[in-house]
Amino acid sequence: MSSPRRIPYGRLVLFALGALGAIFVINRLGARGSASAANSVPADQRSAAPAFSVTTLDGTPWSLESQCGKVVLVNFFATWCPPCRAEMPDLVKIAQDYRPKGVETIGLSLDEGGADVVQPFLKRYRVDFPVGLPEPGSAITAGITGIPVTLILDKSGRVARHYVGMISEEQVRGDLDALLAE
Repeated sequence: MSSPRRIPYGRLVLFALGALGAIFVINRLGARGSASAANSVPADQRSAAPAFSVTTLDGTPWSLESQCGKVVLVNFFATWCPPCRAEMPDLVKIAQDYRPKGVETIGLSLDEGGADVVQPFLKRYRVDFPVGLPEPGSAITAGITGIPVTLILDKSGRVARHYVGMISEEQVRGDLDALLAE
């Protein structure tokens, strides 16, 4: 009787790492490609976003309540997050294009370093929409376990779209157009 054939340890490790890498890539591509469809909420099933207010980095008070009647795009990001950095130029373009149409954009930085860390990032990416630093544990950050996260709120302040991971500029524009038409 022959003994079972042994697989060399190095090959087993390489195979496991390759499988994990493939799973990661498939999950990232799948999540990005289906974010809009999987996370669009029909109007009759939407729930209100938590009321929140922040002081923006330029010292201006900003509250969700004051945005009543507007579509609002809320982006959670951090300066150290590669996907956040990659999507920021698209968010800036979207904010500039949709501001005249009545869409309010706000960035909420989850950086622990405060304004000193965030300001150079905003300058580098020419961010011209309001950005605030929400209090850790505040209602608006509840449930945020990874970044970037982007929420689009309808004119009644209800969550209409919820993106986890990098946004697609095309998807966001389509969603904003649909919400503006409601």
